[in-house]
Amino acid sequence: MSDFRALTKSDIESMRRNGCSAVSWDNLRVAENFDAERLHHVAFSGAVQLGSFHGTMKLDGLERPCGIYNARLHDCTIGDNVLIENIGSMISNYHIGDGVAIENVFSLYAEKEAGFGSGVEVSVLNESGGREVLLCDELDAQTAYLQAMIRHDPAFQQKLRELTEQHIKLSRKPHGVIGDGAQIRHVGLIKNVHIGEAAHVFGAQEMHNGEILSCVEHPARIGAGVTAHDFIIAEGASVDSGATLEKVYVGQGTQLGKSFSAENALFFANCEGFHSEVAAVFAGPYSVTHHRSTLLIGSLFSFYNAGSGSNQSNHMYKLGPVHQGIFERGCKTGSFSYAMLESHLAAFSTLIGKHLTNIDLPDLPFSYFSEKAGVSHLTPAINLFAVGTRRDEAKWPARDRRRAARKRDLINFAVFSPYTVEKMRRGRDELLQYYQETPREKSHIVLGGSHINRLLLRKSAKYYAYAVNRWLIGRLMHRVAAAAEQATSWETLRRELTCASDLNRPDEWLDIAGLLAAKERITALMHKLRDGEIENLQQLQGELQRIHDNFSADEWAYVCQTCAAEYGASPAEMTLDAFAELMQKWASAANSLAVLTLDDAEKEFAEFSRIGFGLGFGEEEKQKDFTAVRGSAETNTVVQQLRREKEQIELRLQDMMLLLKKF
Repeated sequence: MSDFRALTKSDIESMRRNGCSAVSWDNLRVAENFDAERLHHVAFSGAVQLGSFHGTMKLDGLERPCGIYNARLHDCTIGDNVLIENIGSMISNYHIGDGVAIENVFSLYAEKEAGFGSGVEVSVLNESGGREVLLCDELDAQTAYLQAMIRHDPAFQQKLRELTEQHIKLSRKPHGVIGDGAQIRHVGLIKNVHIGEAAHVFGAQEMHNGEILSCVEHPARIGAGVTAHDFIIAEGASVDSGATLEKVYVGQGTQLGKSFSAENALFFANCEGFHSEVAAVFAGPYSVTHHRSTLLIGSLFSFYNAGSGSNQSNHMYKLGPVHQGIFERGCKTGSFSYAMLESHLAAFSTLIGKHLTNIDLPDLPFSYFSEKAGVSHLTPAINLFAVGTRRDEAKWPARDRRRAARKRDLINFAVFSPYTVEKMRRGRDELLQYYQETPREKSHIVLGGSHINRLLLRKSAKYYAYAVNRWLIGRLMHRVAAAAEQATSWETLRRELTCASDLNRPDEWLDIAGLLAAKERITALMHKLRDGEIENLQQLQGELQRIHDNFSADEWAYVCQTCAAEYGASPAEMTLDAFAELMQKWASAANSLAVLTLDDAEKEFAEFSRIGFGLGFGEEEKQKDFTAVRGSAETNTVVQQLRREKEQIELRLQDMMLLLKKF
């Protein structure tokens, strides 16, 4: 209080003249250059500290004088150059930063024992409990995943909870906070809510027990009609237009609105939720639901897109809502799709139709599930050359909305990685085994709750083999090309292809809500936490960051081991002739998949796609109308990019052959 002074008699007289009152003027402290004329009809109680109010603030295009007008303040600290006006009830127990605007607010108060959202338990996946995640201002996708999914190790869970509770206890404040530059306008009740700097809360109906982690680089925005209880909203998030949240985390860059409803749910970076409803959902980065009548419930998602009317069932009318769904990264559900939980779909799979059996096929990624007459049918590997998968691969990094200095969630955008490639290897071997064991007279087999045509077993295994060869040899070629510039012989080059990793099982990988990590790294982290080597949440996040940063080295360890398993020699043991043969294998696999992907893309311009174009006119006008609206295969940027990449396959092969001639 050394920079503040007591009110002078002149100050008190001016404020009384302007309709101000106080239980005790002695409990007020003001800045040295305090201007009492900037306060009108303000009632004070408790200890209040006031900054200096000068200049104007531009709101809705109008310059308005800073100051406090028509308000009741109790136990508050007010920063410099604020505008507070028309407070219906009171502002109580808040520290308000510089340049803040608060107007037309019914009530803004904080209780001394409030948690401000931290400590709230969110029951994800299992509504009846068992996978609770504890909210706090340091929550991110990875620490939430560890809380929710690693439940087989009670000692680890206990330590993780202790770290989280310790952080909550140390960071708890006995008062509410409104950060510098925040605006809170035309709002109903705000109770026990921290509001970060530059946040914009405009027209919200009610907010209770939460925190808005806003920042100048990327302000958070809360809009009209929003009701939120027990929540944390991260930097750059937008919650708008009648959204209703209860026990919810909203991640950086996430957008929720248009009457969206969520309960016991977590949304991490760059999710989108409009119109629909979710409950007990763990929505990893880039989970999207845009449509009315869509209900997502009791499931884990990431890089996910829900079609209109998507639905899941997590209770089966027995022991209640206890069943969970695992939709690995990149899954999609079509319009009016239905999945009976428990179910587990592998990465980048698509589910269409109503599935009344429990699907459990984690090792068949890039698959397509359809339904006919109540029977689930599976086409494995077909999404490997779906142009939609290719489009997704490019769009996610381009749509990263996070602008805060610290990006909380660790995200690896790779579609093809040790995580998915190892699944394809297992899937390929499994399908080939079933093909060999299935009698020819059988038209199909039932696997993991779905019917698979017997002839598809070998065909899908071939597609997996293409993708494994394209990625695995492609990574090897990339490494060789980088090492060849300095190498003087094939022997010296091979020394650059050795694996220096300490991983014992580089073939085992996990997807920790967007973080791709060798399972061994996560297991080691769990041991460190259990043994007390990790003392706080920040250290835990640092360990996760190191795992993320070490991805390339661990990926190379996987390449080395898998090359030995697939081709009989690790990169450091491979002869020049063997490597040359592998490059031909790479070109064949890459070209086969490129042709299939191009064929899929060009279907968008086939005759059936022109239905409804050129209404009332002839065939020539129909084609012109279609081209004017949709373009053509010759002008479409995705198709052209695919064609260029197909051409680059042979050019890359030729360049590598020339590079190797010096050896």
